Amino acid sequence: MKTSITRLLCLILSAMPMMAMAQSNIQSAFNALIKSSDAQITESHVLEKDPDSDKKISQCDIYNFVIPEDQFKLIKNIVNAIEKDNRHAYGLYSGSADRDVLLAVGNDSPVKDATLTDAGGQYAYAVFLAPKSEDSEGIYRYAYGIGYKESKKSDKIVGKLVVTYATTLKHRQQVAIEQQQAYTERQLRMVNRIDREMAEQESWFDMLMSYFQGMTDANSKTRIALASKAFKVIRDTSKYPEVTKADKATIREILKVMISDGKYSESVLNKLLNQCLVELK
Repeated sequence: MKTSITRLLCLILSAMPMMAMAQSNIQSAFNALIKSSDAQITESHVLEKDPDSDKKISQCDIYNFVIPEDQFKLIKNIVNAIEKDNRHAYGLYSGSADRDVLLAVGNDSPVKDATLTDAGGQYAYAVFLAPKSEDSEGIYRYAYGIGYKESKKSDKIVGKLVVTYATTLKHRQQVAIEQQQAYTERQLRMVNRIDREMAEQESWFDMLMSYFQGMTDANSKTRIALASKAFKVIRDTSKYPEVTKADKATIREILKVMISDGKYSESVLNKLLNQCLVELK
């Protein structure tokens, strides 16, 4: 079994471009732990490519290990190797985890995560840009990490080695900003569409129902904007002589349901809805 694991590791590493030289110390230290006769190893591997371009878009290699406490040097060697290779890295992180430490896996559709260690564990990892020959856009990176804990039930150390391939944090943040901007633009177009519809129908009841319905799938900012418009319509009810007692009673009950719904519990929004109810005489 140990021979097959070592052979598989060699195949994975040989498949990587020459950028692997930048992580040579880390890979050697990883290999030393995996090949150690004192280590119990279980592993999992994921490799995904774009079916059209055959370009790699995701990779995650995990080696779970258990070693005796007296073999802590294997872990120390890996931590030292990460520090040695940091001159080639653009990020180096280590310490005691107060929460789960995650390494991103894959691209932004959506990015998945691999757990390096959970709260209470020790960890160290470094991130390196993928070589231009593999990623000409410069948006992908490799992460190499170790997470570990001393077992409370025995004199063992339990941990994992993780290698992931994913888009960089900077790229993911930029994608998130662009997605948020696109979503905001869609929300704005929806508000404008509702306003145009209101101008066409000019019915007090229909206007309010359109605003309330528009809040269903809107974000917080858009809901507040729609609630503000609804308040102005209710405040100016006297301008709409066609409004009946039944119209008011129906809107009043709808507002009560919305106010009690957790979906509309955001403080500013909830206050606006309450003011609509108060104004509805």
